[in-house]
Amino acid sequence: MKNERKKVLLIDMDDGRRETRIKLLNGAGYEVDVRKDFQAAERIDDEGEYDLVILALHFHPGEAASYSDELSKRNPGLPILLLTDYGVFVPRGTLSKGMESGSPMSLMKEVAKMLAGSSHIKEVPAAK
Repeated sequence: MKNERKKVLLIDMDDGRRETRIKLLNGAGYEVDVRKDFQAAERIDDEGEYDLVILALHFHPGEAASYSDELSKRNPGLPILLLTDYGVFVPRGTLSKGMESGSPMSLMKEVAKMLAGSSHIKEVPAAK
């Protein structure tokens, strides 16, 4: 039986780091597709075909939050990682949904460890 590579969608506006992240994920055996902004990802609308979506936030946290909320509504079981300079997070509610749906938490931890050097994934705190 052929072992299929996990498919990862990386949405990353940071030209300086994007190629490094792609090489890192490819080197670990993942098939990586890239979108350079949230608008491109929304136009193509194929996120549900991936095993994991990674959003590199950088200077656009508002756009990323809106996009990840919409993505979660359209694809409730899709694992999403939010990559920042301060760590790896998941959209609010994702971890509890992942536990219920059998979402691939080990994949999320493996990728988080690679990208940020830690396997600890934090959930975005509730708004105050």
